[in-house]
Amino acid sequence: MTTVILSSPSKNNIDAWLMSEMTAKSGGRFTPSDDYWRPDPTAQAANVASAKCAVIDKVRPWLIAALSYYAMEYSARTLKHLAYVLSKCGNSSLDVLDESNIIAVRNILSKSEFAVLRSFLKRWREDYLLEVKPSEAVVDYLYAIKPRNNVGQCPVESMNPEKGPLTPLERRSIFDWANDAFAYGRITIEQFVYIRILITTGVRIRQVQQLVFGDIIEDERGYFLKMPRAKNKGFGYRNSFKTFDISKDLYIILVSYKEITLKALQRERLHVDWKKAIPNVALFRAKGTKFVKTIIKDDPDLSLLEIEPQIKFHKHDGSMKALLRGLEDDQAFPVSERTGEKIHLGAHRFRYTIGTELSRMDAGRHTIAFVLDHKGVRSVSRYIKVSAAMGKRIDDKMKNELSLIVNAFQGRLVAGAADAVNGSLTNKTIRTESSAIATCGASGGCHLDAPVACYTCSKFQPWLDAPHEEVLNRLMLRQQRAIDVAGEESEVAISFDRPILAVMQVIHSINALKQNAEGEHDE
Repeated sequence: MTTVILSSPSKNNIDAWLMSEMTAKSGGRFTPSDDYWRPDPTAQAANVASAKCAVIDKVRPWLIAALSYYAMEYSARTLKHLAYVLSKCGNSSLDVLDESNIIAVRNILSKSEFAVLRSFLKRWREDYLLEVKPSEAVVDYLYAIKPRNNVGQCPVESMNPEKGPLTPLERRSIFDWANDAFAYGRITIEQFVYIRILITTGVRIRQVQQLVFGDIIEDERGYFLKMPRAKNKGFGYRNSFKTFDISKDLYIILVSYKEITLKALQRERLHVDWKKAIPNVALFRAKGTKFVKTIIKDDPDLSLLEIEPQIKFHKHDGSMKALLRGLEDDQAFPVSERTGEKIHLGAHRFRYTIGTELSRMDAGRHTIAFVLDHKGVRSVSRYIKVSAAMGKRIDDKMKNELSLIVNAFQGRLVAGAADAVNGSLTNKTIRTESSAIATCGASGGCHLDAPVACYTCSKFQPWLDAPHEEVLNRLMLRQQRAIDVAGEESEVAISFDRPILAVMQVIHSINALKQNAEGEHDE
């Protein structure tokens, strides 16, 4: 196999040209004659074999040549999307270079798909200097007609409860659930770190995917995460960064994750100086085959991590999406107050949520665009339109009803200490100012605000005959004070909603049990 050929092919050498290895924009290699191209190991492969069906047989080598040039200009993900669009046309028996098919092509493609296709065909005709190319009439026609306006409602503007931004209560519920699920081994540390980063930053999956442990920073100013930039033109693998402030809590989690990973690498892969390499190791790593998972995939180039990060050792797109898959199956996964169903977990929802929360805090358009790394402010207006509605505190009249729907209480009701895990340990008894109310079932210590934070913990064991109303009254008083100081829709005031619902749920459950017991006694 020959190395990269940059000169244009001719009709005499096109077959040999397509057999030559080329370098894509990402720096990875591909051979045009292959059916699948994957120059970026973190992206899914482009199905070029299927894309060829979008033109007639004699033009197919030239389509592949045009795609080769396209791969040198655009990211592997954009290439994959284009290949999908071409295959969509081919599967409908539409030749994209036949002028008589243009309307039919437009009608089967979404607005964005149509835009990608005509941009590619224009580049092929005007810039790639190939002997066989689209006709001027085809390109002109593609740009003369309007794309099909089939875009549905924006998930942000429609406040879609499954795809749009999360409400403050939903966001807090996921935060609390993730902390609890990780503490008690129901999710992995990798999943926990991923969720916490998404909640804090709202960045794109591609950005989190490229993180390495050297991006975790502490200095005299505080704690930071150096986030790789992505999507906008010119941003390749870790060649541009944006710095995010993070809490000390998240910093400690990330550093602990780094130490756990380092020890595992030192046990598993002995031929690399991992203490030297750890700053270049991906937070979210490719881990071998489907059936044999390791801390990092085995590869002869592992030692290169001692010098700099390597794209091949990051998780690919599908594996990043899999980090959130199936989490809703956890019995304690939170329920949305809007739908009465478990919250739909998608990475992009955290991004939408950051946008609406920034708007709710009166951040300007340019500030929102800067934080979300938008190229301009045009798309920011959607966050401003819905921020007030998404940020509302739950009305006091609704709380009683919602407490029956939202499973904010995650623990287990017990008759008393004798029936509880750790019931014999006095240091595990949870008290209010006046009396004992519950037992903590956790094996370790806890530094959260007891008993307020306890009601949303899965290890909390409230007693049946305990003054939980006292806790409820205390919580509602604290929320009212927050409202008086910071306003009804302030973050502090809203943060009390979930604990209040949890206490209400405990009170409802106790009353129901007592009523059932009385009914059985009367019978």
